[in-house]
Amino acid sequence: MRLVRSALSVSFFTILSRMTGFIRDVLMAKYIGTSLVMDALVIAIKIPSFLRRIFAEGAFNASFVPIFAGLNVESKHKAHEFIQNVLSLMTAILIGVVIIFELCMPAVVHIFLIGGKPELTQLAIFFSRITFPFILLISLTALFSGVLNSLDKFSLAASSPIAGNLSIIAVLCMIDPSKISRGTEVAITIMASGVIQLLWVAIPCWLYGIRPRLAWPHSSPAIKTFGKRMIPAALGSGALQINLMIDVMMASLLPVGTNSYLYYADRLYQLPISITGTAMGTVLLPVLSRLWREQKVETALYTQNRAIEFAMLITLPAMMGLMYLAAPLVHVLFERGKFDIASTQAVAATVFGFSTGLPAYILIKIFSSSFFARQDTLTPILTALVSMVINVILNLMLIFKFKHLGIALATSIAAWANAILLGYLLSRRGLIRFDKDLGYYLIKIIVATLGTLAAVMISYYFCQPMLEVPDFIMRLSALGLLGTVGTGVYTALCYGMNCLKFREYQDYSINNRHQ
Repeated sequence: MRLVRSALSVSFFTILSRMTGFIRDVLMAKYIGTSLVMDALVIAIKIPSFLRRIFAEGAFNASFVPIFAGLNVESKHKAHEFIQNVLSLMTAILIGVVIIFELCMPAVVHIFLIGGKPELTQLAIFFSRITFPFILLISLTALFSGVLNSLDKFSLAASSPIAGNLSIIAVLCMIDPSKISRGTEVAITIMASGVIQLLWVAIPCWLYGIRPRLAWPHSSPAIKTFGKRMIPAALGSGALQINLMIDVMMASLLPVGTNSYLYYADRLYQLPISITGTAMGTVLLPVLSRLWREQKVETALYTQNRAIEFAMLITLPAMMGLMYLAAPLVHVLFERGKFDIASTQAVAATVFGFSTGLPAYILIKIFSSSFFARQDTLTPILTALVSMVINVILNLMLIFKFKHLGIALATSIAAWANAILLGYLLSRRGLIRFDKDLGYYLIKIIVATLGTLAAVMISYYFCQPMLEVPDFIMRLSALGLLGTVGTGVYTALCYGMNCLKFREYQDYSINNRHQ
């Protein structure tokens, strides 16, 4: 099936991206730890990321990709004209946004750090002013990535973060541990990595004949449609990102280091989301857009069910693995230098809390793509708002008793509420139909996951002494052994229960393409 093959391709480069990201974070943990400097860097990263995820990812892709995909089929000229107009509008608007935020950065940082210490606040303002132009660069990267995805060149877009991570790793390897300015060097490199990622996707677009230039934008039906969809989609994405902003704000009320705990935990639990959720959402949106446009209803419904199957095949064992192995994972990957045992315990608890919501995070991406493909951006907004309210209430209930764990659990529960509501509304509107194969498949995956968990628990009993030795290679080998056992047992169980149905997907896809 093209959907699965494309998703696997995106997943492969996403894994490489996450591997380089882990190396980056391991070095940051070693040299910066969970210190005040790291808390300030987290804020400097979160502010542009907050806006990026509103405008440059979910909202932009939901609005841009279906329009461009349709125009590219009807008229290459209109498609290129559309890109040029969007590029010019985005550049002009974002330059203005960068200027405003740079001038108002103290007020912006104070929103995120409502309970921040003065020293932390000042450092966060300084770092944020360095990193904020990243939003302009990464938003333009999203534009060219959307073009490549619409052309089914998913790998090129998915691989761009690798180059950015490698540049940060290079700087971290050259940092003198005694230098107080190491946070400044990292902040500068984060901004510069945006330039590298932009060139990574812009050059291939140029080679494929997509060569937009900055010009005075003019109105067109496509631009008007883009604007109408972008605004509600941004509001919907904004509601989701406000949940994350709430987490940061709540963390500032807790002791120094809490934002660092959330950051490192985010690095771990986001891996399966990136491999499956982001990859599947990226590939699914243009596929569903074309299917609904061609009125291939049954094929679209079938595709959605198989997307859920594929996502759960990866996500459910990942959830159980992260929940059970959170402590040894954090211990082996991060505990060195300024990252001590107390940091390990705090981050592991946070990973556990976030991991309980893994299937929900994936389902949100898949279900949202189904709405976006039908040009419905309003419904995901409403469900996201409900999720935001739930997150706020739960944070206020849990944070002071459970601290960083309470923040993570509140986020997970709110995500489950969002996913369930999206699935219910899709079903009510006939935009998704859960077939019997999906039900049987999920039962098999759950059985295979529980069997794998049992095998990992037994293996952990024998590997635990190796995880406690000082030698890093030995600890990493023990962790790798646990991963190998888990992967092997899970693959064997899935194969035995006929859960690995890639050939079936491919055959179905071939038949439909010839209809």
